[in-house]
Amino acid sequence: MSALSYIECEIDRGTVASARDTFEELFSLISGRSVEYNTITTSVGFEFSDLIGESLRGAANENQFAWSSSMLACIHAYGVLEKISTDVKWYEDRIEEIKENLSTALANSAEPDNLNISQRIIESHNFQAEEAWRDLETRCDEIQERLKEGPTPENIRALADGGYFGANENIGFYTTGDFEYYHVDEGQAEVIATHIGEAVLNGNEVSIDALENNPEYLALISAVVTRGLTAQQNGEKLLGGEVEFMETLFGDLDAASGNSSFLTFANQVSSSEHISDSLREELNRALSNTMLVLSDEDIGGGMEYLPQDVQDTAFGDKVDMFGMQDEGDIDAQVSEHDSWRDSFSVLGDFLSHSGPGMKGGTEFSTALLASSAADLIHGEAWSNPTDGEYLQSIIEIASRNPEANNIIITGEDFEGSEYQYHPNHEHLTHERIIETLYTHSWPDDGAAVSGITDWMGEQADGDEVEQERAGEAMVALMEIFSDPSFSDALSGTGHSVEGQVTNPDGTVVDMEWDNVSAGHLNPELAWAWSDLFSSYIDDFASGYGTNSGSSGVPEGQDQTRWDPDHGLLLVPSDRADFIQQIMGDGNAASRVYAETMAFGQDKMYEYIEGRSSVADELSLGGAEEAGILRGLIDTALEEEAATRTVNDGKDADYKNRVTGYGADMFGAAISEMPFAGSSVLSEGIKIGIKEGFDIESYEAEEREENNRGEWEAEDDFMLAALRGIAHDDESVMEGLRENIYSPVVEDERGNSYIPADTAQWNVSPGEQGTAIANGWSEIINNSWGSSEFSTGQAMEQYIDEYNRGRGEMNEDSVKSDSDEENPDD
Repeated sequence: MSALSYIECEIDRGTVASARDTFEELFSLISGRSVEYNTITTSVGFEFSDLIGESLRGAANENQFAWSSSMLACIHAYGVLEKISTDVKWYEDRIEEIKENLSTALANSAEPDNLNISQRIIESHNFQAEEAWRDLETRCDEIQERLKEGPTPENIRALADGGYFGANENIGFYTTGDFEYYHVDEGQAEVIATHIGEAVLNGNEVSIDALENNPEYLALISAVVTRGLTAQQNGEKLLGGEVEFMETLFGDLDAASGNSSFLTFANQVSSSEHISDSLREELNRALSNTMLVLSDEDIGGGMEYLPQDVQDTAFGDKVDMFGMQDEGDIDAQVSEHDSWRDSFSVLGDFLSHSGPGMKGGTEFSTALLASSAADLIHGEAWSNPTDGEYLQSIIEIASRNPEANNIIITGEDFEGSEYQYHPNHEHLTHERIIETLYTHSWPDDGAAVSGITDWMGEQADGDEVEQERAGEAMVALMEIFSDPSFSDALSGTGHSVEGQVTNPDGTVVDMEWDNVSAGHLNPELAWAWSDLFSSYIDDFASGYGTNSGSSGVPEGQDQTRWDPDHGLLLVPSDRADFIQQIMGDGNAASRVYAETMAFGQDKMYEYIEGRSSVADELSLGGAEEAGILRGLIDTALEEEAATRTVNDGKDADYKNRVTGYGADMFGAAISEMPFAGSSVLSEGIKIGIKEGFDIESYEAEEREENNRGEWEAEDDFMLAALRGIAHDDESVMEGLRENIYSPVVEDERGNSYIPADTAQWNVSPGEQGTAIANGWSEIINNSWGSSEFSTGQAMEQYIDEYNRGRGEMNEDSVKSDSDEENPDD
């Protein structure tokens, strides 16, 4: 008797086998075949009709869905029971193995009579038996879950991958005709690769016909890609056979090129005269999508599965630009770099055929981003620059991976571990990569590079984990922007920009700006930064780090950081440094200005609508936040305007154009609001999408009336109070309706209201200000809710608090804050 202590498995494999055979018999009855055919484990055909007996074929074909569903249920049950039997046998065999090992260990013990030693040996093997039991329990739980889910494509493929259908691993596909059920392996990849190679290189008509007309080839590749997408979305793994399928496909195509280079074969696909343009496009799309899926380590792939030349190219050239000794070394290394750049360009062109929803693995994507920056650095050092066209494709694709972007921004992966760059990238830091990519003059105005931060705005509204990831990345980005050397590089890129400006008199003049900022050089980047501003606008407006501080925030308000309880905490100088870079592009600057106006409106209406709950003290928190945000925008815009006017007074009207255009965009958003009342006013304001902004066509005309022009808090408060109080008090509405300069209009149902857009009032142009003043005189002495304050006093205190917050963000205050943080700069 063994000394091993273990749990006996009560599942009888004989009973399981009997149940499994019952489902095979049921399958045979449904299909009209004898069970002797072993119709589940032995293939009898390649089509649904081949699986149906002659006498039943007509009826089955008339309602294939019902018949195939019934057969599929039998197949699933058979496979699950076979897996249960296999797992139980594994456990029983494992226990027997542990028993034998225990007997051998006790017999070979150096001190067989020492009970303590014997007991330790027994306990060690008992632990192995416990592990085996837990493993069996896990397998049984997975089986139970599969039974609940039923015969899904994923479950049928997994059972086939485990060999539970014998040689008939694609019975699920033959039963349904659906490629989702198709089980792939390396053998199929070899056949597909042979046909692709023969078609591309030799124009083999049989292979071309197979690729164009046989869905089991390119359609099968697309099915595997779709499975990869599903696995990425659900946080799952691909089956081992699916990974082997893709790896084998590329390995065989690599060999087909003639010199063991997949990139050579990719070039051959692009230049082949044997295939049609439509087949070429389909091949490029299928293979590029497959490469991105295969590179994803999170779903079971990884960079090591890619062709070797693709890996070598993605990791960059081996040139050490800091180790050059003489002119001869330079020539040789420039030549080596040019050779690598040619391969990198081919890789970029190949990957550009991938679908927009496809993303590569983290290591692959990070390597592509780092190598792109290295290419720019090397090119500039050797006066051998690139135009960036092919890099844009690479960067756009690589930046689809949020974790790779996080590494480039923070230097860490999503687990918080420092990322170890490839040895070819040892001369790079994440700050250097960001600076290089941001200050290059991109043909697409920085659209591709903006993808590095786009994910942060998306995840800022995600679940708790996503919010923390985005918040931590935002902290790192703000710290980079606040570094003086980085800030200087972005403020003066060394590049010039040509454009046109419309003067106040309506004339259009040509202009060239020298040594422009990164946002001016690459406006798509500035817009991406404005997206981040919009996502974190509450945090940019926070009192954190100011004289008043932020209520409830823990001690230490001198550091930008992410706090699990309070979110993103930004010191004022970091906010100012970041916002100033946004101001480099007029559209992004106007968008931020309009967002600031909307934020101020929101806080003002919160204050007005909350008057009914006021008792002894006014709650003015929103006023300070609105003032802080406005002060930051004022300061940043002044800085950018000063930068633009430093050379011969160029673009001296930049500030007026931004503020005027931003105010107009805000006013346009208000005019489109579909409702009349004051409630949730700001929640209905949509500033507009990027395509709606075009500051170049805007004329910075002088205005006689401050009709939503420069945002003046007093005028805005009067209007907001008029709307809010009149909305709640019919007697006030009636008095305003009878005024000669009445702001009151009626909607289609005859309900009176005061539009937020003064242009909609029934008064002559230029009389809106008079209408506001007359209306204000009627409510200025009204009680502010149930408090002892009047409406006039409530406004005065709100405006004072607003101006105080705005004043804290003036240029001197922000700069002194920055100087304190960087005393050595």
